[in-house]
Amino acid sequence: MKTTAVTEGGAHAREAALAQGAAHVPGAALADAALALDGVGRTYGRGAPALDRVSLVVPRGRFMAVMGRSGSGKSTLLRCAAGLERPTTGTVRIGGTDLATLKTAGLTRLRRDRVGFVFQSLNLVSALNVRENVTLPLLLAGAREGRALDARALAGLEAVGLADRAEDIPENLSGGQRQRVAVARALVNEPEVVFADEPTAALDPVTAAGVLALLRRAVDERGTTVVLVTHDPVAAAWTDEAVFLDGGRLVGRLDRPDESGVREMLGAHAHAHAPAGRAGAGFHRVAVAR
Repeated sequence: MKTTAVTEGGAHAREAALAQGAAHVPGAALADAALALDGVGRTYGRGAPALDRVSLVVPRGRFMAVMGRSGSGKSTLLRCAAGLERPTTGTVRIGGTDLATLKTAGLTRLRRDRVGFVFQSLNLVSALNVRENVTLPLLLAGAREGRALDARALAGLEAVGLADRAEDIPENLSGGQRQRVAVARALVNEPEVVFADEPTAALDPVTAAGVLALLRRAVDERGTTVVLVTHDPVAAAWTDEAVFLDGGRLVGRLDRPDESGVREMLGAHAHAHAPAGRAGAGFHRVAVAR
């Protein structure tokens, strides 16, 4: 990882270059992309854009962290990338499919069949047991109930160490166990991309590490693509790449991020937003990809 110190004016120029330089995704870059955003913007009402011309390519089998301070646009990016919201401008592609070409029903099918989700809020169905929660995406996709379906669910639960809790209901599990069920459910249909929105925010460090290890293993062993929205430098250190948003723009990247490098990047951009007159205001560092 290489960092370069710049003045306030230079910082703005560098950030503008990052945004403008990524304003178009070459066609060749899309060939092996699980996810591609090209000039994506999202504006609500007459306010400032929540996303401003963001272009990003996530290759297949990549684990990427999306980071930034509160209000930076990272959750909006996830919603647009996952097809939960339509961007105001630009193009989002999942596995080569332009989401703008899909009507509501087609977009629902794509999310159901080709995308997995892990949320901080879990979204497990309390009336279903653990096995039934894992099979739910498969049933919604048209799979038939039976031994084959149950075997897939049990295999998924075995992978996260919870096969022995298959018949329990979610309320009988700890928070970490419920999150592991959510990971099993996200992976059971072998999605092209898994979107994880702050999946470890409510967990203790040991439990969080276990959940992140499961996502890391899915990338390494299955070739799954994972996009992780997080504020946690420790979580980002599990990924292959971290990208940083500020004011809705892509302002930095780190390849093979480590905790200290992520903290430096986050601190640099927080420092850049410090009130005038504070020591060092107007000076920060940006990362140059290796």
